[in-house]
Amino acid sequence: MGTHLSNGYSFGAEECPRWEWNGEVLMTLGQRLTFLRKERGLSQAELALTLNMGQSTIAMYERDRRSPDNKTLERLAGFFRVSVDYLLGLTDARERIGMDQPTPMPPARLIQVLEDPLFTDLLSRLPDLTPEEKNSLVEYWDWALKVIEKERQRRKK
Repeated sequence: MGTHLSNGYSFGAEECPRWEWNGEVLMTLGQRLTFLRKERGLSQAELALTLNMGQSTIAMYERDRRSPDNKTLERLAGFFRVSVDYLLGLTDARERIGMDQPTPMPPARLIQVLEDPLFTDLLSRLPDLTPEEKNSLVEYWDWALKVIEKERQRRKK
């Protein structure tokens, strides 16, 4: 008995590992995370931006190549309104005690930006920046947007 890895079932187009615990088949954290993300209709980039993580981090979690720390597990569970035990595949019960309000979905305008090919590469590089570099980028974007708005106003006159 105990936990062991065995091959077995398909998940999407790929063959996925199957974890068994005392004879019960359990999905891996990565499989559960992928399922929950797709159930919400989110891309990895959208989930990453919403949770202030890197898209590559989400991808590594989903491929079971990296495991989130306890704090991140709590954030993921909170976002998806499931228990940490559910995320870890220890139970099939999704209930998260004390959570009454649904987690808001990203605003439609934010999703449009995330899906815009002009911003995809740029946004994918943001997690690699230091906090100081992010602040500099925000200041630059703020300045650039003000210049654009002034130009629009000038053209209206």
